[in-house]
Amino acid sequence: MEGNMERYTWNEINDQPSVMQKTLQMLEEKVFEPVKKDTILLFTGCGTSYYLACSAAKYYQKITGKPAAAVPASELILCPDEAIAKGSNYKIIIISRSGTTTEAVEAIKRVGEWANVSSLAVTCNEQSPLCTICNEAIVLSHINEKSVVMTQSFSAMLFSLQLYSAKMAGSAQAWNELDAVPHKMEEALLQSEKVKGLSEDQTREKVIYLGSGMYNGLAKEATLKLKEMTQTHCESYCSLEFRHGPISIADSRTAIVLIGSSATVDYDVPLLEDCRRLGASVYYIGPELSEKNQEKVTDAFLLPNGTTEHHLVLAMPYVQKIAFFRAEWLGLNPDLPKNLTQVVNIPMR
Repeated sequence: MEGNMERYTWNEINDQPSVMQKTLQMLEEKVFEPVKKDTILLFTGCGTSYYLACSAAKYYQKITGKPAAAVPASELILCPDEAIAKGSNYKIIIISRSGTTTEAVEAIKRVGEWANVSSLAVTCNEQSPLCTICNEAIVLSHINEKSVVMTQSFSAMLFSLQLYSAKMAGSAQAWNELDAVPHKMEEALLQSEKVKGLSEDQTREKVIYLGSGMYNGLAKEATLKLKEMTQTHCESYCSLEFRHGPISIADSRTAIVLIGSSATVDYDVPLLEDCRRLGASVYYIGPELSEKNQEKVTDAFLLPNGTTEHHLVLAMPYVQKIAFFRAEWLGLNPDLPKNLTQVVNIPMR
């Protein structure tokens, strides 16, 4: 393995149960401004934080029944009138681990003072510019990742926004489901060790991640983790969209990993079967599968028993470890990803 590896990434992946517990305790005591009637929540961020926004927006809308969407932060700079309709009210949920990412800060500066816009920062840095310029903030100061790639910060910030959604919905049922996440994360870390075989399969040169609804953001993030740590050729798609053209790349050199749920399994498994007939190896990450369905995939990486849609963050150790184990197998250092720094700062006009 290259360099003097301190295993920051590995430690941060495995510390997620305690991070989830601290996040839960912090959000229990947090009081938020009520969301005004007819307000659209617009979740935004850059890179990993944008993919987090995609999942968080879907979860918020499902739990609250109120409209939510996600856009990259750069869209609020380059074409704000296409992201924000002047006749509607918005609350922008801006996500940034450091709270200093140039595009995230600039996006709020550009639109945060519009009469129809309020803002909530989600960050791990209380001293950041985002905390200063946003109307309110969720600050996970118990997270201080040393690794360049985001692992536990992704999981915890997504979890915090799920808890925020449950509070905004006034849903005791959703909160009770989320309360189980820290304990279930311990189980997920143990069960996710099984992915090592996929990571070390040298016959699979391409990896495709699939996911629907709130799981599509996780699929995008899984793809990014694998690219960052290993530079493997990988892509992500909405699950059933894969049949509409992209399936042409499925062959004996391809591994296809679908992050699924009990709500979509009747569509997920037939899709994986189709891909397997084309020579691809196919893997399922999700709740328990019947024995019959498990026979239809190359392998099933099952989430802990009792997993529901509220527990979507439990899939993260699986995809994080797929990337980490592959980096190790390739002799790369996950703590020192190629061409990357922990924070992206660029000049802005």
